[in-house]
Amino acid sequence: MNGVKCMTDERREEIYEGAKDKFLHYASREDLESAIEAFKQIENYKQSAAGIEKCETLLEYWVGGEVVFGSFEGKPIRWQVADQRGKMRLLVAREIVTRRCYHRTTLEDATWSDCSLRRWLNKEFLEAAFTPQERLRIVPNKLQNLRNRKFYTQGGMDTMDRVHILSPDEVERYMPDQSERAGNGWWWLRSPGSNLFSAAAVYDDGSMYENGIHIDYELGGVRPAVWVLLKV
Repeated sequence: MNGVKCMTDERREEIYEGAKDKFLHYASREDLESAIEAFKQIENYKQSAAGIEKCETLLEYWVGGEVVFGSFEGKPIRWQVADQRGKMRLLVAREIVTRRCYHRTTLEDATWSDCSLRRWLNKEFLEAAFTPQERLRIVPNKLQNLRNRKFYTQGGMDTMDRVHILSPDEVERYMPDQSERAGNGWWWLRSPGSNLFSAAAVYDDGSMYENGIHIDYELGGVRPAVWVLLKV
């Protein structure tokens, strides 16, 4: 403490600029941890307290980690931090949050762009699972809805969604280990199956079923994904 009191303004400024540089140009968790320690030495100097908070946020949302964000039906939602774009992070639900059909119909086919699950996720679920402050952080994201890789079934129009579910390509990118996909039941993917009466899915054991399951099957698990903007 005495060392901090006796520290010259020039020394404080040197520590502050060094910590700020590590924060702004971080390449590893160690850079952020080092910046936090430096900011703590001069916590009441300039924007050091804010610097600590921003570094801690970046560490909390480090790709590969897990965060809690929002809640649904009384249960906090746990998310895998799967990807990053600048100050945005992609969160994918660790578990199935609910069970619903992909599209509520028996007579018409559907792609992701016009299915009832997409409408529900971007309206009822969005409003029920997140506070107004949390909803402000959820960023609309343009999705490419590609055709089925095996049967070439058309995937429909590209969409702009705040909440979505993954495609087979995204599952392989963000969950390369089959055990990461396994969980509390099978869950929908947004890509079509062998025809537009079906949608691809991930089985209980984590294997993908791209032949597809009938879209009006009520027991399909839903693992949402959202892009959130960090306050840094």
